Amino acid sequence: MQSYRLLFFWLFFCSAFFGSAQSALSELYEEPTVVYRKQTHGGATLHTNGLGAYIYAGRYRGVKKVLLYGIEGMTMKHEKEIRSFNPVYEDGRSYVFGKVNNFYVIRPSFGVKRIITEKVRTNGVTVGYTWNAGPSLGFTKPIYLEIGYPSIPYEYLVVERYDPTRHSYETIYGRASALNGLNELKLHPGAFFKFAFNFEYSNEKDRLKGLDAGFAIDAYGARIPIMTDEINRQVFLTFFVNLFIGTKHND
Repeated sequence: MQSYRLLFFWLFFCSAFFGSAQSALSELYEEPTVVYRKQTHGGATLHTNGLGAYIYAGRYRGVKKVLLYGIEGMTMKHEKEIRSFNPVYEDGRSYVFGKVNNFYVIRPSFGVKRIITEKVRTNGVTVGYTWNAGPSLGFTKPIYLEIGYPSIPYEYLVVERYDPTRHSYETIYGRASALNGLNELKLHPGAFFKFAFNFEYSNEKDRLKGLDAGFAIDAYGARIPIMTDEINRQVFLTFFVNLFIGTKHND
């Protein structure tokens, strides 16, 4: 009889223990993974030579692979750019002495995202990586400045395209409107490749929220004339962080 009582209490203890363990696990782990067919996400980019924005559409190829199609747009500065100001007129807008063109980049893109580890908790993190490639369409736009005449103190201002052989610190009042030069855009075709690690931490199964961190290489057929001298380059290596939001869906 004593052995039966011990067996009964042992079974009761095991049942209670495994029951509480199962309850704890059910709170720790999510329900079975929902398989989605599509996703859309976009966000802002901060990179070592400027700022940008992008939007991507994706199609799932299994649970851990997504084909991505999208477009990115960004500014691309030269690392030697230094802001300057008129030495006398404090209300003149800042400009970059020696910079003859602004440079903008548009990237139509194809890529693949692969998931390394899925989140096991609602507030966990999904870790993966992405590579993207495609054409890099660079556009230069001439710099226009407000030039003072005849000399300090100025009698009048004239908006002129920046010419480093004619315009000095003393004659430049400040930066002109960014609308100047839009009709003088020049295309510089090239190609790009980028790679990033992804960290997605949305608490909702059908939502995306997270960041990417990686590098990108843009290469062109000739040096891009951003500054006045030979320090211009035709290959740009940048490091970036993306902040993104988006949705998963089946429609």
